Amino acid sequence: MHRLTRPLSAARCVWRRALRRHGSEDGLVAAMLAVLLSTGVFFGTGALVIDVAQLSLERTELQSGADAASWAIALNCVRVPANCTTAAQSTVASTYTTKNIKRGAADSQICLTGVTGQTCSAWSSLTTCPATTVTGGKSVEVRTSTKLSSGSTLLPPTFAGTLSGSTYTGTRVGACGRVAWGPPGRTKVFALGISLCDWQRMTNSGTTYYGPLVGLVGQLGLFPFLGLPAPTAAAEGAIVQVTGLSAAGLPLPSCTTPTLNLTKPRGWSWLYDNSLNPPDANCEIGVDVGDEPRGFLLANLTVGANCRNRLQTLYTTRQPVLVPIFDQIEAVLLSATPAYRIAGFAAFVVTGYSSLGGLLGSAANLLSPGGVPSLVQNVLCTLNCIYGYFTRTVVPIDNPVFGTGSDYGATVIGRTG
Repeated sequence: MHRLTRPLSAARCVWRRALRRHGSEDGLVAAMLAVLLSTGVFFGTGALVIDVAQLSLERTELQSGADAASWAIALNCVRVPANCTTAAQSTVASTYTTKNIKRGAADSQICLTGVTGQTCSAWSSLTTCPATTVTGGKSVEVRTSTKLSSGSTLLPPTFAGTLSGSTYTGTRVGACGRVAWGPPGRTKVFALGISLCDWQRMTNSGTTYYGPLVGLVGQLGLFPFLGLPAPTAAAEGAIVQVTGLSAAGLPLPSCTTPTLNLTKPRGWSWLYDNSLNPPDANCEIGVDVGDEPRGFLLANLTVGANCRNRLQTLYTTRQPVLVPIFDQIEAVLLSATPAYRIAGFAAFVVTGYSSLGGLLGSAANLLSPGGVPSLVQNVLCTLNCIYGYFTRTVVPIDNPVFGTGSDYGATVIGRTG
């Protein structure tokens, strides 16, 4: 008696065909693997991957060194311009380059652009920084490249060259970093114009700055600990408001009082922009070097509560604020809107102010070396005075815009490559 066999279901047929195909593929894979192993292709491919990764790591470490060195050199040049030389800063580049590469050996070269007396030699590395649209200011470019402790400039292969039997001996890897710095260009500033004469008098022509914690930090000896040079203390000063007479063309008080000098005004004034628009809600105006924003004879009374409130806030917080520095008052006799020619920008700390209504803010600042202004300074402030001091500030920004004015202690800095 014959047993009846049931036909295979469609699902079982598919399953059996898959098993047969899988078994045949196993054999094919095994055969291919044997060929690869016997010819060295498998190991050669793995060796190539290792060497490519080694080149990538080399480039990453060199880039870290170039970035760190260029930033450090730029800050050094801002702090001490006299040391901004190729000879002095090449050592800095070498230090940062070697510390950022694991084997402790690499080559570095710098080029200072816009720095007086500095020239750039021919590059030994062909790696260049990306092009930049930033103009003006000063910059440092640092290029790093492979250099072994043996003196060789080629990064040798670990496996690939040996296994392939080629004559390949290695590759020189390079990287580049560029940082630029300089005085700010057109920007929004606190609408308090201060004369160049006062800036020169209070900073000893830009040689003396200090911050609000100089006394305290100096007493604790923290400057070396923070890696900063100890600043020289300067006296807190009083700045007299520009009077109507000076705005009419006679700069009183004169920068050279008691000898009059019509080319050197002294004092401070609230400013409106070139189009006679008042300061905004934050008491700021947009201005650039060479602009001639306007001032009013009665600006202290008409400037508005926004500027008075901002002045009070600055006095309370002791935060530095960017102010325009003017070097000339351009006006005709009895002009109600004299123009103040802007020479640049400076960081100013408000420590007090007074007005016709009496003392509105204490001039004492216990943390500043200046202390309370002298009696002579107070005598000068029979009308309106701003008390404070100039300090230095460095502001990092992504896309720096540099001005053409002189350096009055305010610097913008940014990576440009």
